[in-house]
Amino acid sequence: MKITLCGRPGSGKSVVGKALAKEYNLKHYSTGDFQRKIAMERGYTIEQWSHVTPVEVDHMIDSWVENIGKTEDNFIFDSRLAFHFIQDAIKIYLDVSWEEGARRIFLNQRESEAKAESALELEKRNKVRWETDRERYKKIYNVDIDDPKHYNAYVNTTGKNIEDAIKEIKRIIETLRK
Repeated sequence: MKITLCGRPGSGKSVVGKALAKEYNLKHYSTGDFQRKIAMERGYTIEQWSHVTPVEVDHMIDSWVENIGKTEDNFIFDSRLAFHFIQDAIKIYLDVSWEEGARRIFLNQRESEAKAESALELEKRNKVRWETDRERYKKIYNVDIDDPKHYNAYVNTTGKNIEDAIKEIKRIIETLRK
């Protein structure tokens, strides 16, 4: 089974991805984790990195994703673009309000992100980063990550606890597998 999760910052991609990987005994991959690692190695926060990411790094990561899609069968990818490179996957978009996504991230800030003093600050940064990445992907691949036609399912996680979000996504996966 191949599953891709795309979605706004704070929508639960990583938490859901890891939980589903455990539930279904799948490998879990994250392009965000890969990007964060590269950014930190080069002395950037993830927000700074989204403004300076060299195209060759995008292509390197995308080749990695595409290769896994062609050579493996049992994985889940939390990634903004995996849906584009792994056509035979179950593709799920996780949405969240900008406010709630920022609040979730604020409560669990990562080392790779610039420290935020408030959830409102994070909300503003998340919007800028999302739009910067979205425009970059349109330019490089002519694909809009916000276009619902790319996904088999759309799940809004706003106001949902993680257990309820996972239950809903599992129902969707089981329906799509039939």
